Amino acid sequence: MGHAPLPHSGFLEDWAARLRQAADRPVVGILLRGSHARRTATAHSDVDLDVLVGGTPYEARRAYLAETAGRVTHVSVAARDVRSWVHRLGEPADWAFGLPVTTPARLLWADPHWRPRIDLPVLCQPAEPPRLEELIAMLGKAAAARAAADRLGVRLAVADLARLCPSVLRPANPSVRVASRRAAFAAALELPVAPPGYRDDMLLCLGLRPGTTGQLWTAAVRLVAGTLPLIRPYAEEIAEATGTDLADALVDGRLDRYVAQLARPAHPGREPSPVSAPRAGQWVTVPVPDAPATGVPSDPSGPTAAVPARPSQLDPAIAARLRRNADGLVAAVVRAHDSGDVLMVAWMDDEALHRTLTTGRATYWSRSRREYWVKGATSGHHQYVRSVALDCDGDALLVTVEQVGAACHTGQRTCFFTELPVTSPEEL
Repeated sequence: MGHAPLPHSGFLEDWAARLRQAADRPVVGILLRGSHARRTATAHSDVDLDVLVGGTPYEARRAYLAETAGRVTHVSVAARDVRSWVHRLGEPADWAFGLPVTTPARLLWADPHWRPRIDLPVLCQPAEPPRLEELIAMLGKAAAARAAADRLGVRLAVADLARLCPSVLRPANPSVRVASRRAAFAAALELPVAPPGYRDDMLLCLGLRPGTTGQLWTAAVRLVAGTLPLIRPYAEEIAEATGTDLADALVDGRLDRYVAQLARPAHPGREPSPVSAPRAGQWVTVPVPDAPATGVPSDPSGPTAAVPARPSQLDPAIAARLRRNADGLVAAVVRAHDSGDVLMVAWMDDEALHRTLTTGRATYWSRSRREYWVKGATSGHHQYVRSVALDCDGDALLVTVEQVGAACHTGQRTCFFTELPVTSPEEL
C-alpha cells in the first residue's frame, strides 16, 4: 500500500506557521511524527505534530479538523516543553511491549538555538527493563480473581500479564527495534526465544482470541512458568531491575515454586476443566491428576500392537517406527533438560506423542483412566518439551523437558527418590 499524500503540498508548512502564531508560549520547534513521518499513512490517517515550547514544564493536547477541498483531515497536536520532550526520549515508550523504539520524525521548523538538539531524522527510546516483579504480581492478581470467581478480574489481569511478558523475555532474545505500535505487537508475538505455545497464549490472554476464563488462566500460567527457565541465565540483568532477592529466587527455584503454588486449583475438587468443548472432528486434551503411569504393561507376555489403539494425527513415518505393547503404548522416560536427571516414566500412544511433538507440552495416556493427560494441567507442574528421541527398538521414548516444580505426584522432584541397596561382588 502506497503512502497517502496530504491535502496539498503546503499543508504542513501552513500548520507549522499557524501553530507558532497561536501558541501562548515561545515555540522552539515543530515536528511531524506518526504514520506520515514513517510514510505509511493511508487516506484515513491523522497528522501527528509535536509542538515544543520553551520555559517551565508544560504539556497540552489539541485536536483540529482541517477541511480542504471537501476533504477533512484530523490534525493531532501534542505540545510539551522542550526539555521534558528531550528527557522523554531517554524513557521507554509505553506502547512498545517493552521493546526499544526507533521511529522516523521530520523537523518542520526550529529555533536556531534548539535545532541541533531536536533536528533528528529518527527518534530513539530505550527498551524497558525486565518487569519480572510486575509479571509475577499480575499472575497473583489473576489467581486472586479466579479464587473469587471474578471472571472480569481474571481477564483484566491476564491481559496486563501478556503485555508485560515480552519485556521479561527480551534479555533472552536478539535485539529488535520497532517503529510503530503495530510493529511492536508483531515483534512481541514473534520473539524466537519464548515458551511453547507462546503466540497462541499471548493472543488468548490479550483477548484477541476467544476463550473461557479457565483457558485464559491456564494460558497465563503457561506464559509465566515457561518464561522463568528461559530468563534464568540473565538473573544479573533481572537483579538490576527488580533487586537481588527476586533474581536469587529465579535461580534457586523459589519463583518456580511460587508460580506452582499460584497455579493450584482455587477450589480443590471443583476445578473446572481448562479444555474447551471439542468441535466436530477435533481431538482435545483432557487433563487428569498428575499421577505418572509407572509399572509394566498389563500383559507383558502378550502380542505387540501393530497399529495404534486409538485414532491419531501422528506423522505416518514416525508411527511406522513405533513398536507398541498390546495396549498400543510405548514407554516414555522423562528427564530434566538442565540436570539430565530421570524424572518419571509414563506411557504414550500415537496421539499422545503427536500432541507432545506439536504442542511442546508433555502429554501422556492414562491406562487407569483411559484418557489423555497433560503434565501440569491441574497441578501447575508443567513440562515444556525440549526434545524427544526414539530408542533403537522403537518401544521407548526419551523426552527431555523443562520441569516446573515437582515431577512426582508425591511432591518430590523426581519419582526415583527411593534408593535400593546394591551389593557389589567384592562385598560378597
